[in-house]
Amino acid sequence: MPDAFSAGGWNYQGALYAIPNSSKLLQFGYMAQWTGKDSYVAVKNATGIPTAPSATYKRSGLATVHFSVRSGTEMGEQVHTALQAEPKVDDCTTDLMADVRDENGPYTATVHVTPGTWQPRDDISGSDGTGVSGGFPKVRTLKATQNFTQYFGRAVWSPMHYLPMVAQHEVAFIPGAMIGDPDVGADDADTTKETVVLTKGSTTVKKQTLTQWGTGDAEFVAGIHSAGWYQLTVDAHRYHPGITFPAGMLSSRVTLDWHFKADPAKSMVAPVFLTRFLPTGLNSRNQAAPSSTTTVDVSAGRGSQGPDLRFTTVTAKAVKVWSSADGGKTWKAATVRHSGSTWQATVHNPASGAVALRSEVTDAAGDRSVETVYRAYAIG
Repeated sequence: MPDAFSAGGWNYQGALYAIPNSSKLLQFGYMAQWTGKDSYVAVKNATGIPTAPSATYKRSGLATVHFSVRSGTEMGEQVHTALQAEPKVDDCTTDLMADVRDENGPYTATVHVTPGTWQPRDDISGSDGTGVSGGFPKVRTLKATQNFTQYFGRAVWSPMHYLPMVAQHEVAFIPGAMIGDPDVGADDADTTKETVVLTKGSTTVKKQTLTQWGTGDAEFVAGIHSAGWYQLTVDAHRYHPGITFPAGMLSSRVTLDWHFKADPAKSMVAPVFLTRFLPTGLNSRNQAAPSSTTTVDVSAGRGSQGPDLRFTTVTAKAVKVWSSADGGKTWKAATVRHSGSTWQATVHNPASGAVALRSEVTDAAGDRSVETVYRAYAIG
């Protein structure tokens, strides 16, 4: 058929009825969920509407999804997690959703599911009880006996996608996805308010304050007239009018400082980087032990900004990392070790408070990318 029509129903500990039909033009699908110490979720799709739908599921034939919800990074404390069925070819089970947990973080949960393709998700409620953020991490195809852990709210939240672009005698930058959960993805980053400044030498080309709140299409665009070294700085704070942020919220502010060469006659994505910090050994509240040492995995990445702009491969020549225990007033250099495609920084933690992290990534041509995340993780 060129089009399809669907009808559905749901119930708890009861019965639903459908008239049996053997037509191959019809499909019948269901999701069943039951709980014990762990949760179990089964989905099944069939051709026709069966007279007596039934199935038996063995634990040994299921996959397992572990949910690890950290606290301290979100704009709200209540985190609703769920799983949605996402078969590769749409059928009657597509988007059927099973609740995992809905309470204040931190928490963990284990769900055993039928093999197939699943979409984890989270929804975060703010201080006024309304949804303020959340999103859809990468869809996962799971086989029987396979184990997978889905994280939400791990430190550190940081910029995830957008880079400066040079085209048509302009430098452009979309200040979106400046503060978001890397485990969820750039499409679901929190809204921020940003001050963006483009300078060339001692001359300010343009300065502008923007926000994605209520618009979703804010963009910084500044005309340039000569080739040379430019500096683009971004200072972003989380911004969500109408709610009160949790006390001590982490990753509350991020700054970027890019130094790159641009020619107004040549279109390109600027040869700069975004840094991903991943501290290891933190507890479920994203805290390190007082006066301890934390290893921070650091990666430098960049992504294409669209098919119309030249995107070149740029290799990071050197990566440096600093930490601050006083909100950025003073900084201490961390020992950095190169390990494969990432770097590892050793950070010496203070006795209390929070730690800010700063990275500097340079390439062989002299382009420089400095990224700072304030209140990257806490001490507790």
